[in-house]
Amino acid sequence: MKGSLIKQHRKFNNMTLEDLATGICSVSYLSKIEHNTINASEEIYRLLGERLNIKLNDINQDFDEKIYQDLLEWHEAIQLRDLSLMNDYYEKCTISYNKNQNIELLNLYKVIWARHNMKVTEGDLSEEVIKELDDIYMSSSKEFKFFYHKVLGIQCLLMQKLKEALNHFLESNRLMERLPVNDSEVYFHLALTYSQIRSSVESNYFAHKALDGYMNTFNYARTVDTYMIIALNYRYLDIYDLAEEYFLKLLKISKYHLQPIDKRRIHHNLGYVYANQERFEESLHHLEQANQIETIEYFFEVSTIYLLASTYYYYGKMDECWHYMRKGEEKTKKYELPFFQNKFFILRHTIEGTTFKEEFTHKLEHEIIPNLRENNEYGEYKNSLEILGNIFYQKRLYKKSAMCFKEANNFRFTQKKDLL
Repeated sequence: MKGSLIKQHRKFNNMTLEDLATGICSVSYLSKIEHNTINASEEIYRLLGERLNIKLNDINQDFDEKIYQDLLEWHEAIQLRDLSLMNDYYEKCTISYNKNQNIELLNLYKVIWARHNMKVTEGDLSEEVIKELDDIYMSSSKEFKFFYHKVLGIQCLLMQKLKEALNHFLESNRLMERLPVNDSEVYFHLALTYSQIRSSVESNYFAHKALDGYMNTFNYARTVDTYMIIALNYRYLDIYDLAEEYFLKLLKISKYHLQPIDKRRIHHNLGYVYANQERFEESLHHLEQANQIETIEYFFEVSTIYLLASTYYYYGKMDECWHYMRKGEEKTKKYELPFFQNKFFILRHTIEGTTFKEEFTHKLEHEIIPNLRENNEYGEYKNSLEILGNIFYQKRLYKKSAMCFKEANNFRFTQKKDLL
């Protein structure tokens, strides 16, 4: 076990076998030490420890079941997002970390600490931490690899690297099947990632698996989060009656238990669902409710304003429509949101009946649609292609129109090819 510890710290310090062995022992002898095929003298361990700045003599290398359980409970506290409990376990496990040098426990400590640190700082893992975890990976246990893929998956998800996130979460799921573990969070992260790439069927499959676990363990907060994913997936699938059912369930819960931002999100989505069913009065009621709840999320704020402008337009209330149009255009400029600058650009030309002008079609074809494609905004990509296809059709540019509709109809396949 000392050999594994030496190898791990050598790699972490970017040292070769020659760098570490020089003046202490031969390279071949050090290699045997690292592979735990021989036990070196206390003097050699002392010299190696001094060079690596670690203690190798008189250390406890026994696997301690109590420390192991504390590490798992620390991870559970992180999942529950209980900062006070997280810090209690962090202090407890750190004391154990300094007393027990069992390599398996040390490695689990490091990967769980990485997850802890991401939550406490609300930031990304440093390159140094990722390198240390990468160096451990090849010679680590299945359990370490399970946590490793969870942590790296979360990192990628937060950075919107959805393909990498999905691969990590799928690997965690595969490893979980080979471990005595049933972690609902793996299913939750898979549901969330699939939802973000608009693979709604796959997302709902894992969401329901997560929901079973969260309801059995009375994890109320995550149960609500999972219901939200399911509701959004039905919205993306244009199954508005089921989306409405789930959002209304969440709205009842929100009266007592949800944060204001979640209440806003529910009202916003109900507004979207009703607008697409041409239930404009109900839509506007919920959108106005959403708009009254303050948010620091600029993108979300402008999204609600855009829905208000477009819904008032289709409802035929032009004074209100222009009020929100101007407000939205001001905020997209202020917050520098090109996505919504383009949406308001399309809406303005639609209202003014100028979508046939060359200025509009050129920008839509050569700027807006390619940018949507590049940024994986597949829903808007599909909608914009259909708008352009209709314009080309009415201009009797039938071949170009057909190409637009063909690409729009294939957008889900294109999306999965890019991201999976």
